[in-house]
Amino acid sequence: MSQPGKGHKRKRSLQDSPVDLTVMQKARSCLLSLQEELEGIEETAGEISAIMAQVEVLQRILGTAKKPKLSFSSVSKSDLKNVGIERKFLQIQTDKLEALLKVGNARDSHIQQLCSRISRIYRHVSMRFEPGARMILDAVLLTVAEISSDGDAKLPVAILPEMRIATGDGISLRNPTTDFEMWFTGNVDYGLCTYEQEDVRKDRVLNADIDDVRLLAKSSIFLIEGKRLQDKPLYDFMPEAISQAAALCEVTGTMAVKFCLTDGRKWIFSVFSKNDAGNRVCYEGNSFPILEPSPDVNGAAWKESVHRVVELVYHWLVEDKDPLIDPLYVLF
Repeated sequence: MSQPGKGHKRKRSLQDSPVDLTVMQKARSCLLSLQEELEGIEETAGEISAIMAQVEVLQRILGTAKKPKLSFSSVSKSDLKNVGIERKFLQIQTDKLEALLKVGNARDSHIQQLCSRISRIYRHVSMRFEPGARMILDAVLLTVAEISSDGDAKLPVAILPEMRIATGDGISLRNPTTDFEMWFTGNVDYGLCTYEQEDVRKDRVLNADIDDVRLLAKSSIFLIEGKRLQDKPLYDFMPEAISQAAALCEVTGTMAVKFCLTDGRKWIFSVFSKNDAGNRVCYEGNSFPILEPSPDVNGAAWKESVHRVVELVYHWLVEDKDPLIDPLYVLF
């Protein structure tokens, strides 16, 4: 009895289907590492050179794909430009920030407890790897959640780690001028939102996908991308954070998304916007530091740096004004 024939995948055109360039980038990176490892070995020199030449050809072919697909972590500045995202600046006004700190939402006890926690983290935890910096980020987010839940606002906060924004083929972004299209996929480290019905917390909000979160949230979803402390400048990771905000903007249909990029020590607060014509602009802020506790750092200055970041995270999460006309900052 003959075996049933195996099914054949339908042939696809490079111009018809999204092509995941992230896989190609990872493969090329591995091959470059292998090439370095085998450098100087005569028996493999010809073969590895031939392989790399073929990889370069394949990469050029894939670069012509009509629907290239990338994970958020692989997005570059040129990719943002290709999909028509313009990058501008957000400047938080010093006098408005100082006024915010004076009438701040955080009680002194909140800041004291957070400072104590951060001090213990720096004392006991290595910052060489991302989980170390992530502990500082987690401590700040939990403090902000407590301030919102227990303070005047009385708004519970949902913290959603590894929030999936783009599933399947991903989220498509099309340049309204050139018609160039790119697909983005992946998660964001944290999505945050406030909600009003405490009784739906466990069953709905904290276990919801992004569509249900949109229905239950009182505030817009605020994105936070965390990176580890390293020699590479934090701003180099901005394309990843911008692409996440752009994808969320498409998924939710909102005109603006607030987000933050941080390594636990530096915090960059930004706003992404899209107008009715499909034009996209990201307004990127300056970084605000949380000073590292040490004998050389004034205690009051360290506490103030912690308080400043906490109030800004709270403002980005809870403030319900139009992000494009918030008096706390100017966009240009």
